[in-house]
Amino acid sequence: MLVPRQEYSRELKVACMRELDSGKGMAEVARQYQISPKRLENWKGEWRAKGELAFPGKGARPQARLDSERIAVLERKIGQQTMEIDFLKKVLRRFKEHPLGAGANGGAASTSKSRKRAKRRQA
Repeated sequence: MLVPRQEYSRELKVACMRELDSGKGMAEVARQYQISPKRLENWKGEWRAKGELAFPGKGARPQARLDSERIAVLERKIGQQTMEIDFLKKVLRRFKEHPLGAGANGGAASTSKSRKRAKRRQA
């Protein structure tokens, strides 16, 4: 038979850690909150390592993963746009260095049109 795992709120964990930080003993806090001393030791280790960032809860990890995925997508997009901008700068530079003839600007073309051939008469 599967026993459901006990879950404790972040507020409870932080309250326990503040009690310990104020000088109360581990056993006293454990009795007060009806939590095993071993569990308090585990929480204390996380509290000492991470401080106020300890005990993020269930919602914090998926949000961080979503944020990192979104950042990766945006960084790829920035890279693509940077490449496009560089390409367009090079093209613009080439057009400035070697402008097109009058044909591109609406003037007469550089080559003359061919004449129409006379139709052959059938006999």
